[in-house]
Amino acid sequence: MRAYSHFVGVDLGGGKGKNTGVAHLRAVDEPGEVKVEVVDYGTGKASPFYDEHLVDYLRSRPDALLAIDAPLSLPVCVRCRETVCPGQADCDVPIVRWFGERDRAQRLASLGCIPIGPSKPRYTPYTQRATEVVLHEDRKILPRETLGQGMGPLTARATYLLRALAPTFRLNDNLIEVYPKATLHQLFGEKLARAYKRSAESPAARLEILNALPELRFGPGAWKQDALDNDHKFDAILCAYTAYLYSRGACMAPDESVVADDGWIWIPAAAAR
Repeated sequence: MRAYSHFVGVDLGGGKGKNTGVAHLRAVDEPGEVKVEVVDYGTGKASPFYDEHLVDYLRSRPDALLAIDAPLSLPVCVRCRETVCPGQADCDVPIVRWFGERDRAQRLASLGCIPIGPSKPRYTPYTQRATEVVLHEDRKILPRETLGQGMGPLTARATYLLRALAPTFRLNDNLIEVYPKATLHQLFGEKLARAYKRSAESPAARLEILNALPELRFGPGAWKQDALDNDHKFDAILCAYTAYLYSRGACMAPDESVVADDGWIWIPAAAAR
C-alpha cells in the first residue's frame, strides 16, 4: 500500500444541488504519534461543487488518497455484456453465483428448508452489490442499495466522476468507496451512528464523535463549529478520516475475492480507542 500524507473526502450530492461536501486532511507527525489535521473543508460556499468545479478540485490533489461516499461500481447485472440473459439460476458469472448460493444458505438457515414454489427474492443483483449484503447481514449496518429507490442519480454521478477522474484516481488504488454512517457504526456503535444526522441531538452527537477521535484535530482556519452545523461538511470529514484509517491498514477487507471484484465499501475494522 502506498504511503499517503493527504486525504480528501467527498460527501457526494446531486449534480444539480449545492450539498456536495469536500474535506482535505493532512497527516502530521508528532513525537511518539501520528495525527491527522483538517486543513480545509466545506460545500463550496459561493461556488458549489458542481461537476466541473469538483473534478478540477480533485485533480489538483493527485497526491491524496480520495474517499467518496457514493457507489463507485455498478451491480453485476447492469455491468453484464451478454446480449441475452440466461436467468440468474443459470448464470455462470461468479458474483451472480455468490448471490444465488447465499440466498439458498440464508433460506435454509431461516426456514430449515427451501420452500417449494415461487418466493420473494432475497437479493436483486441488478440493484444490489455484494458489499451491501455483507454490511447488512454480517455487520448489521444497513447501507443504501446501489440502484435502490432514490439512489439512481447519485450512482450515475459517481460513475461519471470515476471516468472523469481517470487516470489521476484509480478505484481501490488511490480512490476508495466509503460510507460515513458505517464508519461511525464501527467506531462508536449504532446509537451515535443514528443520532449524528438529521435530529435535534445531531450537533451534540457530532461534537461527541469529534472529541472521541484523539488523532483528529482542526488546523488553523478550519473551524470545528462548521462541522457541527452542517451534516454534509461533517460527512466529508468522516470520508477523509476513513481514508486515513485505510492508509494505516485499519479498515476491513472483503473475505472473498469475488466480493472484492464486485465493489467494496471500506469501513474501520475495530472500534475507536
